[in-house]
Order: sequence, then C-alpha cells, then structure tokens
Amino acid sequence: MGLVRILLPLPRAAAKWAPEKGGPLLGAALSSCVTPSWAGLPPPSPARRLAWAEEAVEVYRSTADAEGLSRALALRAHALLLSGRYEEACTAAIAVPEASWALTAFAGDVRAQALAGVGRAEEAVSVAQACVEAYRRLSAPDRRDRVLGSLPGALRTYGMLLAAVGRSEESVAVYEECAALLAAMSLRELAHVELVRPQALAELVGVLRVLGRYGDALGVGPEAREALRGPLAWSVPEIVLPLRVRLLIDLARCHTATGDPAEARACAVAAVAEARKPHGAGELTSALDCLAELRDS
Repeated sequence: MGLVRILLPLPRAAAKWAPEKGGPLLGAALSSCVTPSWAGLPPPSPARRLAWAEEAVEVYRSTADAEGLSRALALRAHALLLSGRYEEACTAAIAVPEASWALTAFAGDVRAQALAGVGRAEEAVSVAQACVEAYRRLSAPDRRDRVLGSLPGALRTYGMLLAAVGRSEESVAVYEECAALLAAMSLRELAHVELVRPQALAELVGVLRVLGRYGDALGVGPEAREALRGPLAWSVPEIVLPLRVRLLIDLARCHTATGDPAEARACAVAAVAEARKPHGAGELTSALDCLAELRDS
C-alpha cells in the first residue's frame, strides 16, 4: 500500500486525461491507501486518510461503479471515526449502501464504535451484536473484504461495549471467543487484525479484574503483555502505550488482591514509566494514583 501512495500521481493523471478508464483506477488506488494497513506498516495520519477517502468518494460519484462507491463511503466513515469525529462517522456509516455482507458488517462496526464515542453505549450494543451476526454469515470473504474487518474485530467491539454497560460476564464470554478465534489464525490472517489481539487481551484482563477474577486476569496477563510488544509499539504507539499502561495498572491491582505486593509495585512502577512517554501521558494520573495507593497500603 505504501507503493500505491507513492504512485498516486499516475492514476490522478489518468483520471484527468481519460476519465472513463482513469476514474475507477484512481478510485481503487485511493481506496487502497485508506484501507487498514498490513502488520508493521505505520498507518497514515487520520487527516490524510480522511482526505484520501473524501477524494475516493468524489471520484466514484463520477463513475458507474456502485460497489466502488459503497466501499469508498464505508472507508470514509472509518476515517471519520479515526479522526474522532464520532457524530459524523455514525451518520456516514448509516449512509453506506448495502452492497455486500462484508461492507454492511464493516460499516456496522464503525457505527457501533462511533456511537460509543458519543456516549450512546446502550444503543451501540445492539448495533455491535448485529455486526457480529453479519460477520458470522461471511463464510469466506474475498481478499478485498478481508482487509476491511473481521469477526474477531467485531467481537472485540461487542465485548468492549458489553463491559461499558455493565454486562461483564457476557463481555468475558465474547472476549474469550475472540481470543480463541485469533489463536487459531495463521500469521497471514493475523496480519489483517494485528491490533485486535492486544486490544482484546488487555481489555479482557480489565473486565476479569472488575469481576474479582484476579487469578484468571493474572493468567491472561503475560499473553496480553507480550501482544503489546514488537512492531505495534512503534507503528501505532498512540494506541499501544495507553493500552499497556491500563494493563499494567489492572495487573498491579490484581497482584494486590492476591497478596503479592512486590509484583503489584513492579507493575505500578512500570505503568508510571510507560505513562511518562509522550503517547502514554493521558494515563499518567491513573498510573500515579495506582502507585500512590500501593505506597499508602
């Protein structure tokens, strides 16, 4: 996809001088640029991704490619979500035509996350559940659709939302199904869902802690910590670092609950160290509070 970004001037020129053939070519190139990247590739900024998506929509509106337009509209909704423009993302996701089960499911996942972003978690739960069912109907999505979204990704969204509305036991079951599906995937398949595994495992630890299942949470902890290392740590630090800090705080509190103050302190100190890094700063107060609680106990 990086090569496609570099070569964008070529399809732009083709669209200008031969719109009938160059338009669809440019639309496909722009959609490729916006599509979630493979493992290890630093993603473009949300602003750039949104600009490409907007351009793709405009290009496809001038062609007869209805499927391409639907895909571009779905990618635009996703780009709005990544930009934090949740209300617009929700509206854009609803407007995506039902061109295929894969696009419908992808747009549903975007809408569910956007609803959560504006504080409408209860409404988002039913949307996320429908999205999961849509992905279950996809027995063998084609290559273009596999990079849009997946059943594990939809399950992770559903589990997150169930936890947000207090349905923690159900959330754990959903997260565990997600983790089992990810564990059965090949490396090639995992490349399309690289962020789902660390998100699901770290969030599962948090829900287990809330339920008082400290031993189970500590059992998942090492796998969750390992999932947050490697290429993801430098390719998307704005996502990985806050997750890592929250995970370490959860583990610290689980160790405290199970009578291991030394491990609890080690996790809390590590959480503060991670939170002092630029992309972890939003979690610094929580990390310091956790460490202070251990010092006072």
